Amino acid sequence: MPTSIIEKTRSSFLQQDVNLSKYTTWNIGGPASYFCEPGTIAELKRGLNYADEMGLEWRVIGNGSNLLVADSGFDGLIVRVGPKFADHSVNGDVLDVKSGAPLYKLADVANDYRCSCFNFVTGIPGTIGGGVTMNAGAFGYEVSDFLTKVTYLSENGEVKEMDVLDDFFEYRNSPFLYSGEIVLRAEFRLDRSSHQPSMSEILSTRRSKMPYSLPSAGSIFKNPSKADKTAGEMLDIVGAKGMRVGDAVVSHQHANFILNDGHATAANVQNLIDILQERVYKEFGVTLVTEVEVI
Repeated sequence: MPTSIIEKTRSSFLQQDVNLSKYTTWNIGGPASYFCEPGTIAELKRGLNYADEMGLEWRVIGNGSNLLVADSGFDGLIVRVGPKFADHSVNGDVLDVKSGAPLYKLADVANDYRCSCFNFVTGIPGTIGGGVTMNAGAFGYEVSDFLTKVTYLSENGEVKEMDVLDDFFEYRNSPFLYSGEIVLRAEFRLDRSSHQPSMSEILSTRRSKMPYSLPSAGSIFKNPSKADKTAGEMLDIVGAKGMRVGDAVVSHQHANFILNDGHATAANVQNLIDILQERVYKEFGVTLVTEVEVI
């Protein structure tokens, strides 16, 4: 790429030394050397091309709700796929949503069409892209239950589609989780045979069980597949509630939540995660696996 184009890319929509703490729900993280928020696939490609030409590492983030960013930040390009990349449309029983839209948009739109099948995502603070990549779920449902097609950017920069999905999505896992491919949009079916509690009821249930008063990243650990207890139950038994490292503290309401009680650092959080994993392993012989992505 000629230098003039590199400079044009940098000046047009790339920002430098952007503090990432305001782009994570934990309010934790140092600066990114470069940062952009594309509104189109062309802009997304432009940012990635710039990173490749300059020899920069790059990472894609959404709402930052499952993200622990190092205190030193990220020496590369952070691409935030968010509100600028969030259009949606409905055609019959098909809901097509760009990956930067918030997950709750599924429930909002579906309810406009008298369909409650996505109410389970109410209160989950991620984006469509993050929800598909992590196969987000709650109350016995997962995003993949209603997913019919994913449009994504391949590692070599091609726009591709995947519409055979059944064998590729598992609990908190998808083909996109570690692939280097970027979810661009997703199609879902409006399933009127799925009758779920109202959005307000689900939100009320969440608030009664989960802490919302301080910044967090939601559940820290995945529920072990071969254990008879959830991660939260095991953490409760080993006395995790109230444990603290610096301003990182385990919620008294739910032991699988680490809260930022003021000025927690990424190091505080990581140290606390390590301690919790060690306690659970000693008590149950189970290695808890984090849901949180570390940058």
